[in-house]
Amino acid sequence: MDTPRSEKTHVEVSEDDKAYKYAEARSAAPSVYEKGTPIEEVADLPPDGGRGWLVIFGCVIFSAATVGWGYVWGVTEEYFKEHVFPDASESVLSTLGSMSGMFMTMLSVIPGKLADRYGYKPFLAAGGALWTLSMLLCVFATQLWHFFVIMGLIQGLANALVYPLIVALPAQWFLRYRALATGMVVAGSSLGGAVSSLVFRELLTNFGLKKSFGIYTAIDGSLLFVAWFMISERRKPSERKKIVWIDRSFFSDPVFWSLGLCFFFTVFGYLSPIFFLPTFASQKLPHLSDLLAALPVTMLNFSAAAGRTLIGFLADRIGPVNSLWAMIMLSGLTQLLVWTFVSNYAGIMAFAIMYGFVCGCFLSLSPAVAAQLWGSGRLAGLSGLMLLFNLPGNSAGAPLGGAILTGTGNNWTAVSCYSGGLQILGATVLLYARLKREPKVFARY
Repeated sequence: MDTPRSEKTHVEVSEDDKAYKYAEARSAAPSVYEKGTPIEEVADLPPDGGRGWLVIFGCVIFSAATVGWGYVWGVTEEYFKEHVFPDASESVLSTLGSMSGMFMTMLSVIPGKLADRYGYKPFLAAGGALWTLSMLLCVFATQLWHFFVIMGLIQGLANALVYPLIVALPAQWFLRYRALATGMVVAGSSLGGAVSSLVFRELLTNFGLKKSFGIYTAIDGSLLFVAWFMISERRKPSERKKIVWIDRSFFSDPVFWSLGLCFFFTVFGYLSPIFFLPTFASQKLPHLSDLLAALPVTMLNFSAAAGRTLIGFLADRIGPVNSLWAMIMLSGLTQLLVWTFVSNYAGIMAFAIMYGFVCGCFLSLSPAVAAQLWGSGRLAGLSGLMLLFNLPGNSAGAPLGGAILTGTGNNWTAVSCYSGGLQILGATVLLYARLKREPKVFARY
């Protein structure tokens, strides 16, 4: 006889916690999918722990191995420029680094909605297998266009199969600590990027490009295989609702456009420091070794892992929308007021740590913000839909920064003003959604 669901995820919960969770479950504006849902179904509350922590750990591994690889691009780009494709321009190499994010954001809505209907694990298995194959194919790539196909199209598709699912899964297992749990998953990408930027830099120095990719193929394949068995859904197959490909109620909601445009402008300014920090350090301090030039982006990623996790504590206390506005504003101000003026190694490291702590928090918070604004009925599909707003910035943000750098004769102030200014604009646009849903300025929301 099957074990009842309540026993599978049983966690002792006090009456006060039950009341808190019930109030939280009803606080978000219901999405079109949740209208008419019986109150008993809405009150089927996540356990906020137990088996959920193992699920989060599995999602963290997926995040580190796949999405986290994008944060190693500063190291990869520098190696490509010096040893593999010396004739390629900075804008072309930056475009290559952006391709994976572009395809991920362009395609995520499709696997997100399919996974909401048919379950997450088959799509995670496909994404993990495709990612491992892409790393293996890099071993045999010899031309620049080979890497555009592999690291752009194939890895972008693999990330599209993985990312909207792993950021949506915490909502099935956590309510009170939802923002924290989601932050931990997104922080996994920064942690993976931080570790990989150091390890891959040393592998490149000692073994060259092909052997380094071969080693990473084995590492990623093993980690993703183990992580897949850690992940589980709480939803029963009978609870998976019919796919609604186009939810017109979102498009007629000004709050949707406020949040979407916030992400649109924010992402344009997000990647420039991550992609260009090794180059910035090398140009400002030509005597630096390869390892020291790569170290600031490593520290940026370690700091981002801490920030993306700790922002969950803040969001669970002051609200995810409030936290999102504060972090985007601080990210833009850090670029304008710090990156613009640093010129020595200590200053570069300080900027990397400060920017890293706040820059990626919007990625951690976006699922919790979407759940706050529209409910969590089909969060994977909604997460994929919101990622479409990231598409222009992911594909053109860093290349545009590279073009500005080249066009201004390596004027880094122009780059920092461009990227920081756009993030401040993104925070400003978000104010409409915040005040429309909750007019009280100091309210938790």
